[in-house]
Amino acid sequence: MANSMTTITSSYGGEGALPYIAPAILSADSIANGYITVKENVKKSLALKKLDGSEIKAYACDFNATADTLTLSEAVLTPTELMQNIELCKSDYRDDFEAMATGRGFINSQIPPNFQSFLLLYLAERVSEAIEKNIWHGNYNETTGATTGGSAVTNFGGILAAIVAGTPGDETEVAGAFTGDDAAATGILTHLDSLCTGAPNSIQGDARTVVYMSRKSLYLLQRAMAGFVTTSGGISPTFAGEARPMTYMGYNIIVPNGFPNDTLVIGQVANFYFGTDLVSDFNQAVVVDMTETDASDNVRIRMQFTGATQVAFLGDVGVVRRTS
Repeated sequence: MANSMTTITSSYGGEGALPYIAPAILSADSIANGYITVKENVKKSLALKKLDGSEIKAYACDFNATADTLTLSEAVLTPTELMQNIELCKSDYRDDFEAMATGRGFINSQIPPNFQSFLLLYLAERVSEAIEKNIWHGNYNETTGATTGGSAVTNFGGILAAIVAGTPGDETEVAGAFTGDDAAATGILTHLDSLCTGAPNSIQGDARTVVYMSRKSLYLLQRAMAGFVTTSGGISPTFAGEARPMTYMGYNIIVPNGFPNDTLVIGQVANFYFGTDLVSDFNQAVVVDMTETDASDNVRIRMQFTGATQVAFLGDVGVVRRTS
C-alpha cells in the first residue's frame, strides 16, 4: 500500500524567525564589514540628532546664554515593512539535497525538515544580496543621477537617493562614465581630486573619513595609478600589474558590493545608517509545501522583515556623481 503524502509547512514568526532573518540582514556586505552604522532594534523610528555649538568668546564673570547659539538638527530613520517570496520546484533540488547530510532521498516527495532550513537560508542569502544593493542604490539611477528608475527600487530609497534628494556639503555633477585616463576630464583621478578637495570642512583630514566607490571605480583607479592608461591611450609597462594600497590622499577607500558605478562619496561610517528590528512581530520565515494544495511539486518560501537607510547629517557628506 502506498504511503500517504504529508505536506510539511514550517512557519517562524517574531523572535522565532531570528535564526533566518538575522543572517538575511546582517550578512549584507556593508553591514557585515562595518561600512555602515546598523541599528538593530528600531521599532517605529529613530531620531538621529546632532548639536552644533557656539564659538568661544571672551571671558566674562556673568553667565550670558543668549550670546550662545546651539542648533539641534535631526534626521529620522524609519524602517519599512519588506518581503521576498520565491517558488521552487522540489525536483530541481532533489539531487543536490540527496547528497547532503540525510544520505537518502525524498520520501514520497516530502521535504525533510532540515531541507526546509536549507531553503530558508538559501532565501536569506538572496535577501542579503538584495539588501546590500538597496543600501546604496535603492531608487538611485547611476547613469542619469535621478532618484527614480534605479536598478534596485524598493520601499527604502538608499543612501545615494537620500544624498541626491537633500543638500550635501559638497556635490559635483559630471557628464559621462568614469574612465581610467588620468589626463581626461572623465578620469577617476580627476573626480577623486575634486571629491577630496571639496570635502566639507567638518570631515576634511579626519582619520574617520573614508571614500566610498564601486568595484569598477576601484579598478579604474588602480589602472590610473599604475600607469596602465597614458595620455596617448597606451599601456605603461613600468607599473603594469603593480598592487596599490586602498587609500587616496590619506583617506581609506571602501568598496561595498552594492555601491553604484560612476559615483564617489566621501564621509564617515557613523553618518550612514541602516535600521531594522530583528525581533519584530512582523518578521516571518515560512516554507509551504504545495503538493496537497495544488498537486504541484513546488515549495513556496516567504520572508518578511523591516529595513531602511538614512544619512544623519547631509552637510558632512561630499559626492561626485554622473548625471548624463
